[in-house]
Amino acid sequence: MKNLKEEKLYIQAFREIRSYIIRNELKAGDLLPTEQNMCQMLGVSRNVLREAIKSMELMGMIQSCPGRGTMIKEFNLDFIFQNVLFFTVGDEKKSIREMLAIRKAIELSYMRQAYLALRTEDIAAIREAYEAIKAKWQQRIFFHADDKEFHMTLFKHLNNHVLDSLLDAIWAVDENFQPEEKSKHLDNTIAKHEAIVLALEQHDYEAFAKAMEAHFASGKYSDMNSFEEY
Repeated sequence: MKNLKEEKLYIQAFREIRSYIIRNELKAGDLLPTEQNMCQMLGVSRNVLREAIKSMELMGMIQSCPGRGTMIKEFNLDFIFQNVLFFTVGDEKKSIREMLAIRKAIELSYMRQAYLALRTEDIAAIREAYEAIKAKWQQRIFFHADDKEFHMTLFKHLNNHVLDSLLDAIWAVDENFQPEEKSKHLDNTIAKHEAIVLALEQHDYEAFAKAMEAHFASGKYSDMNSFEEY
């Protein structure tokens, strides 16, 4: 186990490497200095440097490339959001309910922008996802992946990668959140998804907004401790 002094050095080394990347405007694909050079530059041992490098790899910031060195990776929040949310929630129903409330607020806040950015092929893809949802539920098969595809397609042309990463992480947490309880009340959600699709196909924003609000008005998005849809 690392002692307090070693832990402080490892954190300090992490911050110094991060500052070096920013200061030198390193981009995805660029290499960090060699291990020996970084040890000299930071004034730390190989063990401390390796702990800092390991932490940066776990956060998706850098990647070790055998024969080449340590490479800067493309900035991506997916890993950070998903791990933060997973480690935060544990088995806490309250935390997951709060995440679902965040998803509700996000989708309703961005729905007009999303509607205006949708293309004909997107609406066709949303219809396809809806038909997959309907077909699976007729066989009483849980349709989480198709439901996710349905909603994520709505926002794909906003080109907001932070939004996409956050929603994706919430979907990942929701996937295994009491599926048996959710499955008892999914009949009404099929009609809610159909109302969204029909509004999009009719190019009727008011109907689309009402359908989205109805979708998030009950079930796991309500304040009640219930999954009942109405």
